[in-house]
Amino acid sequence: MLLAYVDESYDRDFYFIAAAIAPQEAWDNVEKAVADIQSRTHLEHGVPADAELHGHEIMGGAGEWAPLRGKHREAAGVYAAALSAARTAGVEFIFRGVDIGRLNARYRYPDQPHSVVLGHLLERIDQRAGQRQETDPVIVIADEIATQEEHRKQFEAYQLTGTPGYRSTTLPRISSPINFASSRLSPGLQIADLAAYLHHRRNTVVEPHPAGARTVRRLSGILEQTTVHNLTWTP
Repeated sequence: MLLAYVDESYDRDFYFIAAAIAPQEAWDNVEKAVADIQSRTHLEHGVPADAELHGHEIMGGAGEWAPLRGKHREAAGVYAAALSAARTAGVEFIFRGVDIGRLNARYRYPDQPHSVVLGHLLERIDQRAGQRQETDPVIVIADEIATQEEHRKQFEAYQLTGTPGYRSTTLPRISSPINFASSRLSPGLQIADLAAYLHHRRNTVVEPHPAGARTVRRLSGILEQTTVHNLTWTP
């Protein structure tokens, strides 16, 4: 059975959602690896033992990861360790995005960027399950958000009438409903967050310092090894 953890990262110009997909046994291995990373970072740098792996906070030395502020090499090491653990476990990544400016320019009454990207992402998750010849439906888990009931209804509508566009599908390989969970309690959602944040950064930020650019390239190299789909729609 496949589990797909999804998380988003966006700004005023682009909206991205990442999916991290693997069987349950792979996620069990990821959970052990994340616990080890948390324990090691706690002992070495004083980060809380249960600190959530959160891309923006790790790279910026903020929140629970404030003890790593200014320790760029160590922060990149934590990030790389988590992505490498996911790669070793066999986690695959799917990325979808949309150019918000182009979306608004093309359509008089455009759909919300999240709705657009979520539909595209679910299509590719469903497709990947078919390619892997999975017999059980994929379980999709997203981070808890204020509008989660709206997204549940959107997904149910897709299963009744199909997703919009030329790739329309009723998503037969995805289990209903979409599930929502706390990212603090879910290593899978934390991995999806790391992937989404890095993907957003590498696509929208011009790194001002060579060391920062090298770090992003290094981390992207790990991510790309198990990325099975990556597309940003420019309407």
